[in-house]
Amino acid sequence: MKSQSASNPELSLIVPTYNERENIVPLMEQIHKSLSAYSYELIVVDDNSPDGTAELAKSLSSKYPVSVIVRTTERGLASAVVSGFNQARGVVLGVIDADLQHPPEFIPALLKAIHNGADVAIASRYIPGGGIEGWTFKRRVISKGAKLPANLLLSSARKIKDPLSGFFLFKTKVIDGAVLSPTGYKILLEVLVRGNAKHVVEVPYTFKERERGKSNLTAKEQVNYLKHLYRLAWDDGGIKRFIKFCIVGVSGFAVNVGLLALFVEVAGMNKVWAQIPSYQISILTNFAFNELWTFSDRRTPGMKPFLMRAIKFNLVSQVGWGINLGVYYLALNLAGIYYIVSQIIAIAVATMWNFFSNVIWTWKTKAKRVD
Repeated sequence: MKSQSASNPELSLIVPTYNERENIVPLMEQIHKSLSAYSYELIVVDDNSPDGTAELAKSLSSKYPVSVIVRTTERGLASAVVSGFNQARGVVLGVIDADLQHPPEFIPALLKAIHNGADVAIASRYIPGGGIEGWTFKRRVISKGAKLPANLLLSSARKIKDPLSGFFLFKTKVIDGAVLSPTGYKILLEVLVRGNAKHVVEVPYTFKERERGKSNLTAKEQVNYLKHLYRLAWDDGGIKRFIKFCIVGVSGFAVNVGLLALFVEVAGMNKVWAQIPSYQISILTNFAFNELWTFSDRRTPGMKPFLMRAIKFNLVSQVGWGINLGVYYLALNLAGIYYIVSQIIAIAVATMWNFFSNVIWTWKTKAKRVD
């Protein structure tokens, strides 16, 4: 990022575009009206639109504080935004779509949140007061389904209701020294994970339906989102932690089966009753390995916190056992799935429950402040 000076604008607003000629004039008019009391610059980053978006935006530079970057070799909304960040001079950086689904009149509310101490101010659809216009039930489900893995896998996004928002502002210092390399269109996740924000604020707004032009959200962009999420989760440690958790789970299975055989064949215990101590001991060994290895970076010192983690882990495991049995029964008897496949499905569901419950409860960390 370029160094800031007193003469620099208060806000640099980045607008990524591709074939948005129909929207560019009303967008700039509304932004200028909303920011008339502020010092700002508008940076349009265009992916060489064949409809003349860039040329029209450049022609408006005599009327509005706008500059245009035309990319001819790169494509993608998120990388376009990063190109804009690299040219920005503002103390605060912001992102807004060109399709007018993000109401420009809402920008001052986000700036106010920044002035009140927020490092990042997110226009949120999913907190009280927020909403979405014109979406079908199916589209709402898909949208919320897309943000669920981000909440689960990324610690920086865990308590944020709308981590996939494309409309947000943040202090430039949040990404000082950060290397941003997003794939796809969800640049906010990149800022949250790679940046150093301590205080995140969500401000409710209503997402509007596109009035002009065609959406650039394609199946390819959805795949890019998954790739981006995977890479962020790997770097953030979520996937590596999950792999460790699964390895510990396999060791616990070996302990369970080994002790079950020992209690039955050597100690002569009843085959049903022998399952209880063997399972409980495997829970203890799983807890020990997870405590020492999987979640070693999240341990709080002291005997009381240690015992609380042990109790929580046991409770999560007991519920997981019940989930395993319930899913197995449903898959086997209601869905008619082969019993081995039913058990694999049950183990997968229970493992996901166990992992995420332990992440967000047993070994939870102090999250960044989110309002």
